[in-house]
Amino acid sequence: MDWTEIITAVIAAVAAVGGSALVQSKATAILQAKFEALKEDIAMLSGRVDKHNQLQERMLKNECKIEELEKEIDSFP
Repeated sequence: MDWTEIITAVIAAVAAVGGSALVQSKATAILQAKFEALKEDIAMLSGRVDKHNQLQERMLKNECKIEELEKEIDSFP
């Protein structure tokens, strides 16, 4: 075995490790971007749910007031 074979093997190993690291970093960046987009979608949907819940609470209060008013109207002679 001469030095050229050893040097060639070392260069190939370094290139393989470097290529693998590059691919891994790209994949990590893509996943990070998708994760951020997902967090934004969840935040938007959470806001919509909060608005819906507030509407539901307001409607419940209004229904209770309507029932009270109907009872008052029924109690008039």
